[in-house]
Amino acid sequence: MGASPGWPVGECTSAPRPPVYAPLVSLLITVPVFGQHEYTHALVADLEREGADYLIVDNRGDYPRVGNERVTTPGENLGWAGGSELGFRIAFAESYSHAMTLNNDTRISKGFVDALLDSRLPADVGIVGPMFDGGFPYAVADEKPDAADYIPRPRYRVVPAVEGTALVMSRGCWDAVGGMDLSTFGRYGWGLDLDLALRARKAGFGLYTTEMAYINHFGRRTANAHFGGRQYHWGASGSMIRGLSRTHGFPAAMGILREMGMAHKRKWHKSFPLACTTSC
Repeated sequence: MGASPGWPVGECTSAPRPPVYAPLVSLLITVPVFGQHEYTHALVADLEREGADYLIVDNRGDYPRVGNERVTTPGENLGWAGGSELGFRIAFAESYSHAMTLNNDTRISKGFVDALLDSRLPADVGIVGPMFDGGFPYAVADEKPDAADYIPRPRYRVVPAVEGTALVMSRGCWDAVGGMDLSTFGRYGWGLDLDLALRARKAGFGLYTTEMAYINHFGRRTANAHFGGRQYHWGASGSMIRGLSRTHGFPAAMGILREMGMAHKRKWHKSFPLACTTSC
């Protein structure tokens, strides 16, 4: 799934790509880390099994390789948001057609990369993610097996947002939304995925969850260790609401937050069959 070197960071030699998967696609998965190396090592085994191209952003500067992992050390703690943004810029500078941020405290299903780049997804796809064992309600699988035992289903869901724990974005969508707003959402990262969703939807891109891919997420291990669980939750929640309200207005902020809830917008729980188009 590799790609040859391309543009320098921040420079593009062609117009933004249309919101459609090209016949040839490639994906660079960025894994921001800050300690908790046992989780990262387990995930690395999954990524190697899948033949994935991946980049570890070592925010603490002490990541111990277990093989030939590609690691970049920024020299400061960029956090999840800054580490993700760095990985996206590297991916698109190296001519990958898609970039992903993936939490280190996750395990991934078999066929994970191919599922996220599935040409049977709708042509307007800008952001896509997998099913979860816990997370945004409309992306939670009914059964919650170990990721390696997950049985893929050739279906997808139309969703209001894709959780930043495991989020793929196309180059065309990245160009259209203007990247990640770190000045507003950079400290905790909460709300960054919702901000990207609102801007992608406004630009005409579709957001989807594919039932062909699935992750186990062990839940804020790094953030809780760094900030403390209660402090992290309340600080991140307040920052998210303020940031979304300031950027998109209070009604839009409350609207997408309502869409996250189990009791609201049940239409997001519907799934549709993946069907080949002329591009398959």
